Amino acid sequence: MKNTQKALFFAVLMTVPGLALAGTMTGGATFPEQIVQEVTEVQTKVTEAQQLVQEIQQYENMVQNMATLPQSMMNQIMQPISQMYSLAQEAQGLGTAGQNIASQFQNMNVGFDPQASSNFEQQYSSATDNLNSAINNALQAANLNPSNFLTQQQAMSSVTQAMQNPTSRNAILQAGGTVGQAEVSDLTQIAQTATAQETMQAAYDKDKVAQQNNNVQAGENALEHGLSGVPLTSNSQPLTSFDLSGYHH
Repeated sequence: MKNTQKALFFAVLMTVPGLALAGTMTGGATFPEQIVQEVTEVQTKVTEAQQLVQEIQQYENMVQNMATLPQSMMNQIMQPISQMYSLAQEAQGLGTAGQNIASQFQNMNVGFDPQASSNFEQQYSSATDNLNSAINNALQAANLNPSNFLTQQQAMSSVTQAMQNPTSRNAILQAGGTVGQAEVSDLTQIAQTATAQETMQAAYDKDKVAQQNNNVQAGENALEHGLSGVPLTSNSQPLTSFDLSGYHH
């Protein structure tokens, strides 16, 4: 996606209510908890994207031969389109959260394979880039002007106006389905990456705890071995070795 188009489109998405999730989803949690939350959240979003695609495709089939749309149906159609915008932003937020977890985990665990962390970050970035490209193509296919998408209100107004024309309407609904399918693909890739990340980080944490326990046990064994059979007064001379002849009461 060109930088201008990308900035305009996601400026719209930033105005969608309820998108604080990506920045706070993992706040205060440990790394294992963070990545488990990430996997769970992404899996939920995959299901949501699939449902939105089905819903938009159903509307597409219903209205393709209608010259005009009743206002009630227009309102129904606009709901999944708005949710699709929201979900695209959430998908980006989840990808960014995954990258941050991988980077922070590496910084705090220098013994963890840095190549694995790098691979995770690249996979998250690739998923986001693919989604951006799909969104760009969908906007162009629907003949939507990015300058009309600076705010959520402008975006919905532009879509509503285009929906009045049967040709534009079909293009917009097709674009919505295309973006939804791209979101499913993007979120599926994020879920797969997060699952692999969870497995590797959990295994590393388990090995690290086991090594720490081994070190503690080794220290205890060494201490026990060093003290075994050694009298507590071994560093003191026995009383019979002292000359007491000059001692007077």
